[in-house]
Amino acid sequence: FPGYEIIAAMGVADMDFKTAPVITEAIANRINHENWGYILTPDSYYESILQWNKKRYGEDIKRDQLLCATGVLPSIQSAIRAFCQRKSKVLLHAPGYTELYVNIRKANCVPVETKLIRENDVYRIDFDDLEKQTSQDDVHAFLLVNPHNPTGNCWSKRDLEQIIEVCDKNNVMVFSDEIHCDFVSKNSTFTPIFSIDNEAAYRRVVSLKSTTKSFNLSALKTGYLYARNKNLVSKIREAGHIEFANTLGIISSEVAYNHAEDWLDQVVEYINQNMSFLENYIRKNIPMINFIKPQGTYLAWLDFEPWMEAIAADSRASYANEKEGDIMERYLVERTGVQLGRGYKFGTGGSKFLRMNVATSRILLEKVLDRIATVSLKI
Repeated sequence: FPGYEIIAAMGVADMDFKTAPVITEAIANRINHENWGYILTPDSYYESILQWNKKRYGEDIKRDQLLCATGVLPSIQSAIRAFCQRKSKVLLHAPGYTELYVNIRKANCVPVETKLIRENDVYRIDFDDLEKQTSQDDVHAFLLVNPHNPTGNCWSKRDLEQIIEVCDKNNVMVFSDEIHCDFVSKNSTFTPIFSIDNEAAYRRVVSLKSTTKSFNLSALKTGYLYARNKNLVSKIREAGHIEFANTLGIISSEVAYNHAEDWLDQVVEYINQNMSFLENYIRKNIPMINFIKPQGTYLAWLDFEPWMEAIAADSRASYANEKEGDIMERYLVERTGVQLGRGYKFGTGGSKFLRMNVATSRILLEKVLDRIATVSLKI
């Protein structure tokens, strides 16, 4: 947006907060070593992952059920290549995280959607459509996101059991992206798919996680995947998965899991308060936006349909050969200096939405909302 001052770019999912000081200290100490040659991934790195998931979520993962990776998205590509034929279909919920579509295509497969049902601003899974979509001969995997991005749903144990049951019946793998699992609001619960312990889950399920979202370490490119059935893990490795993490990614992730839990708990509580603040502010001051606090993630999925109608975004978009979301994004940037993520990028069901990252200071969040509210009153 040349010529316009952006005071807050809130469309990208990383945090404004400095990472935990103990992590920064560990990275600085490693840099002073001044040698960046080949290393072996230490056992202590794997042990930190096993202990964290056992303590935090009760997941009793074994070392031979675990693979490290350069991130969740590369792991998704590896899993797809291992279990899906080229040009076959990979199913995902819509609306869904934009990069999932991109990475399915990078793995030489075709993304297909099963649309979430929205009722009273709350989303639920359409199991009839899930059954229909997974019964296609050329669908070999379902890419689950839990907590879901962008809606923020934390899927229940019954949801997960039913997903696995449907997918197992139709010979479809389940890849569960759980990168946002540490960000769960009060009165909500994250249920890891690894906790579903039955034969169908053993045959079908692979979990994918990382420290990068939780501790604001995305630049350090690290992650991991695991499954109860170690044969699934072996098949992913044998299909060409890069079992690698860079040195600083290893250092930062291990320290994060071993020594930064208190920091994370404080961040999660702060974000939870931000979400409550956002919900209350919108309800009182911006009636042209509909929003209900999500169960998980630090991403607010904002319904701008009333506002888009008020500014005739559909006709303006048609005239400019653009999308309604482009019009709404530009409208806010030009008048408020605030940039939000365009919802249509998240597939079916996202065209009337914009996504806001609230992992920032309350001061900035309130400043942003004041600007948006002021503009909304002029319509």
